[in-house]
Amino acid sequence: MKTRWFNFRPLCVIFLCLTLGSLFGFYITRNKVATIVCLVAFLAIVLFAAISRKKIAYLLLPILTFGIGFGVYSLAVHNYNKTIDFVPDEIEGRVYLVEKPNDSSMRVQLDSCKFNGESHKEKMYLYIYDNTGLYENIEIGSVIKFEPLSFYKNELIGEDDDIPQAGFYSENLKYTASAYMSDLTYIKIDRTFAETIKQYIKNNLHNGLSNENVEIAYSALFGEKEMLSENNKDAYSLAGVAHLMAVSGLHVGIITGVLYKLLDLLKIKRFKRFAVVAVVLLFYAYICNFSVSIVRASIMSLMLILAPLVFREYDTLSAISLAGAIIFFINPFSIFDISFLMSFSCVLGITMLNKPINAALEKLKLPAWLSTSLALSTSTVISLMFIMAYYFRKMTIIALLANIVIIPIFTIVFSITFVFAIVSLILPFATYTLMLINPVYNIINLLTNIFAGIPFANILTIGVEFPTILLYFVILFVLGRICTARKHQKALLCLPLVAIMLIFMV
Repeated sequence: MKTRWFNFRPLCVIFLCLTLGSLFGFYITRNKVATIVCLVAFLAIVLFAAISRKKIAYLLLPILTFGIGFGVYSLAVHNYNKTIDFVPDEIEGRVYLVEKPNDSSMRVQLDSCKFNGESHKEKMYLYIYDNTGLYENIEIGSVIKFEPLSFYKNELIGEDDDIPQAGFYSENLKYTASAYMSDLTYIKIDRTFAETIKQYIKNNLHNGLSNENVEIAYSALFGEKEMLSENNKDAYSLAGVAHLMAVSGLHVGIITGVLYKLLDLLKIKRFKRFAVVAVVLLFYAYICNFSVSIVRASIMSLMLILAPLVFREYDTLSAISLAGAIIFFINPFSIFDISFLMSFSCVLGITMLNKPINAALEKLKLPAWLSTSLALSTSTVISLMFIMAYYFRKMTIIALLANIVIIPIFTIVFSITFVFAIVSLILPFATYTLMLINPVYNIINLLTNIFAGIPFANILTIGVEFPTILLYFVILFVLGRICTARKHQKALLCLPLVAIMLIFMV
């Protein structure tokens, strides 16, 4: 019997070709010939694989979804480019995000904007200048009015720009303005239900945690890194554990695991357990503004729980592909966002490499807990290596050790914080219990700063182009457990791919 190197997964083909179609639309307007050739060649490989199935549906699927991806992206660009054709004399908007101020200014994001009294749905950046130190008066939910010092449209990048700039537009921030603090007029406070809950929990966290640890806990709970001081941002980034401050699979996994275990102890039937978990994750995603990482993690968690209930085997690649397709249709620009790329890259890396690395480490007679932690951390670092190089022009080599040490501690602390944060919605005094883990947060911060301060913890890298990343993940895919070819066949397949990747890097 002829053996297959890969198992055909329609959901993977759909998501892959949607992404390829969008990238084709992105690069075709930027004259990136090498990238376009790479994308078309990759599509040809997918088509060849589909044709080998000898079914017309498998041939049409890649072509159709590639065209849909290109069309949806083009429509999104068309809608984004619909902007006002005048400079407004007066702007009114609601503050929905506040970033930490620097010495001379602070930046907020506004939604529900009105230009010269005319209502618009777009969002915008506002830079506020002030030398009085009154930035704390700017609250989330504040509706403000001002005459702009400056105002301009955020153009959908020039032909020489690349994906890092494109990710900026996934939030639909079409304009940027500036104003003096003294020129702002406060109209009212208009918080959404989600913002009210988050503010209430934030206030309750102060009962048991220090101000610095409230920043860490709040950012970990809701993924709003804007609350973090620059020192903490830099430390967590340099140590390679910044993902702890972005709601992701780790956070959703902890929540799902704790909740599912609790429902199991209460003898709740399986379908009811699934329904309860689904409602909780939906509510949590709403509170977190349906960020890309939490939507992806929630969909995959629910599919993991649902699969045995409908007598199906859970498949990680199909689950992540379904999540990616849903996110793409919600917001086509999401695939250019760094949170999307890092979240999906991390899961793909773990799926492809975790088991082979763990099996290799077990041969060294390491303790099971250590080999498991090393395999998970190593596969994560490898999968994010080129993404980090692409966006930040650096690689965090200390991240492997930092994650092994910090994540187990963080998992315990986050679980306790989440439980008592939810309980505090009914019993506010419950968060006084967090005084017991306040020292543990201090230990996490100390360890993070120690790892961040290690010399040569980060190394600068040469510029990496997108085709390099695409080829890199193809190589990981071939070398990983998803490809069932023999070792010598994998090596022969990877050699030309590595050669082409090196050419792109040079």
